[in-house]
Amino acid sequence: MHTPPSAIERQWPFNVRINALAGSGSGAMLAVALGDGRIALLAAHDEAEEPHIVQAHDGVSLSLAPCGNGFVSGGDDGRLVRIAGHDDPKILFQQKGQWIDHAAADHAGTTIAFAIGKNLHFLRAGEQEPGAALAHPSSIGGLAFSPNGKRLAASHHNGVSLWWTKAESQSPVILPWKGSHLAVSWHPDGKIVMTAMQDHALHGWRLGDMNEMRMQGYAGKISALRWTPRGKWLVTSGATQAVCWPFFGGGPWGKTPLALGHDRGVLVSDAAPHPKDDLVAVGYQDGMIELAPMDGRPGVMIHPPVDTQGSAVTGLVWNAAGDCLFAALESGYLMLFTADSVARTVRQ
Repeated sequence: MHTPPSAIERQWPFNVRINALAGSGSGAMLAVALGDGRIALLAAHDEAEEPHIVQAHDGVSLSLAPCGNGFVSGGDDGRLVRIAGHDDPKILFQQKGQWIDHAAADHAGTTIAFAIGKNLHFLRAGEQEPGAALAHPSSIGGLAFSPNGKRLAASHHNGVSLWWTKAESQSPVILPWKGSHLAVSWHPDGKIVMTAMQDHALHGWRLGDMNEMRMQGYAGKISALRWTPRGKWLVTSGATQAVCWPFFGGGPWGKTPLALGHDRGVLVSDAAPHPKDDLVAVGYQDGMIELAPMDGRPGVMIHPPVDTQGSAVTGLVWNAAGDCLFAALESGYLMLFTADSVARTVRQ
């Protein structure tokens, strides 16, 4: 593997843990959830600028997600907050003494879903208060809207509940499988639901015929479930390489996944497919970041391992054009890599 020095174009030290990154629905903005309840906002392009920082929570953000042209965040202070541009954060809901563990929004940002323990709530455009609580058999592990925004998947112990986002009274469709289901994701065509499980495995359902799939063998927690353009591959973290499952030519049944990145015995903590090209940014628990082509060519290291505590990559986000990659280290550094900075480094 080619190992150039770091290809950082610019970096920002926040001097506090970075919990998560999120890109806006348009790919034009980036939000950075800091460990002291602040959220930093900046334009997702290669022009140098200082982040705009807002105090969103009296605690920490537990869930940061795109919401239209802005973002929505749920915190351990019981606040559900919407952040848009340089405006002050807007508190949409607050319940002191509770944690808003998960929050999500449809692509347009017109419907927001959030979870408090076992209960799911919808907050729809034009409503001042969320709808009645929708109870689940256990604490909710993850939320995801379908691509068209008409349904919501809520993962929990022993399966996933599918809800209609506009229905006032309903019972969910249950996708059953024993075990604890955490992160959840829809295939871009809306026909498959996938979850990451507590026991280091993936599980999925094809909704048309309820044919199921199970992918095992991961060494650690699977925090990233991300699709390449048009859903050809599902890219996942949780192993010593980025594991990519094929969802073309009949789907992943009986097929061997593609493994990307240099296997050094260090777990992948995040992985982000390029928005246009067959390329994946792979981040590791020791801070190394690699650009890994999906056509068999060797990867390019754009950030070396970091020999300090808190070096794990906690977020990777491409901008919409795919010429800027933002990466966060747990230790508090936000880094920008550009197509030009990577090309300059590779030529050295």
